[in-house]
Amino acid sequence: MDDRVKKFLSSKDENILVIYGIRKSGKTNYIKNAIKGRKEKVIYYEMKNTNEKENFLLFRNRVSEIFSNKISCLDFPSIFKELASAEERLIIIIENADLLFKFSEGIAEDIKKAAKAQRIILTTSQADFSKELCRDERFLSIDKPVSKYYESFEPLKVLPYSKQLQFQLVFGSSEFVVSKIDPEESLKRNVRNLLLSNDSIISEYIEHELFEDLGKKSYAFLILSILKDRRMRYGDLVEETGQKYNGLLDKQLNILIDLGLVRKTYPINRKIDRKKVLYEISDNLLRFYFRFIYPDRDVVEIIGSKAYYEKYIEENLDDYFKNSLRTVLTDYLEKASLDGKYGNSIAIVGRYYISDDEEEEMAIITEHCHRIFSLFYDKRVDDEMLSKEKKRIREKTKGNAEIGLFSTNGFTFPSDGEAYISLKDVFSLKA
Repeated sequence: MDDRVKKFLSSKDENILVIYGIRKSGKTNYIKNAIKGRKEKVIYYEMKNTNEKENFLLFRNRVSEIFSNKISCLDFPSIFKELASAEERLIIIIENADLLFKFSEGIAEDIKKAAKAQRIILTTSQADFSKELCRDERFLSIDKPVSKYYESFEPLKVLPYSKQLQFQLVFGSSEFVVSKIDPEESLKRNVRNLLLSNDSIISEYIEHELFEDLGKKSYAFLILSILKDRRMRYGDLVEETGQKYNGLLDKQLNILIDLGLVRKTYPINRKIDRKKVLYEISDNLLRFYFRFIYPDRDVVEIIGSKAYYEKYIEENLDDYFKNSLRTVLTDYLEKASLDGKYGNSIAIVGRYYISDDEEEEMAIITEHCHRIFSLFYDKRVDDEMLSKEKKRIREKTKGNAEIGLFSTNGFTFPSDGEAYISLKDVFSLKA
């Protein structure tokens, strides 16, 4: 659990905390975990997309409940003045705060006055609103991306590691999505129920809620449907989207990057070179969705979810899993590094540059070590395979990098969670 909210709540400054994250990225749980055990009274309100009057009356009811008497304020500015003069210290949490600022012009000044006496947390899924608000130094920003698997997979810890891996590579790590998975059902049944059925709650989330703040939805969907589970160069994206080098693609990619849906990767042992930058979808759920489901939703309607899964998804799953292993390994290496497994130096995880024509897919660089990881899917690694990989890495890097292994089927020798990483190491990681 990130302790930045806890530190904010315990501080005596007069700032306001702004937490930004895409819809259903876990902002509420993030806050709930931070306020556990605190003695202050909490005023929590989620702004509704209706009008100012309805929101004010509901918010005033929340405040009245806390003060145990009816508040007579008539608008948001007056109620924040009331909160500013309260004798006891409160924690005030307002979700979808962009709507508050939309309904009540000038409310920022009233919130800042209230923050002299109270701790105020605002959340939003609007990237532009968060950036604009935090130009004022009184507003402190925290970006809340989709949770990592070690933060959200508690409901699935009862499953074998191999099944946890499959669910992670298909459904990603969103707490909202993971909570919908039925651990007693197969992967096939969960995909059919949650992604292929007519009333699929997760498909609705992807196609409507998740992109509600994007504006030009169709263009965002075009980029994601081209990327699928691939990594692509900027020039290839320009060509396949039919765009020109006029800045429009840059703008759309930056929006997707700000939302945490797309990321840029580059060789971690070489100075950033635009020609070496690759773009990819950052969340496994979207990688799976745009690879297997989005292009052919009409086919699902015609032949049914069972036949569609068996014909279009099942036979291609192993290739998808192999190509996506690095996403879970990346999360593991970054967290293991933060936990001190790779010493006290800062670790960087990503692609490893060997030559203009060749790169290794996964590596970690620390102050003392360059380690390139070979990924094995459904293969048990023995001494002979280890020896072969050691030789290959040594020859390619002229002895400048050490070997690392990630095997989904384990090793004939002990894994250590550092150089030799098993699924047990990965899914035993604590948040």
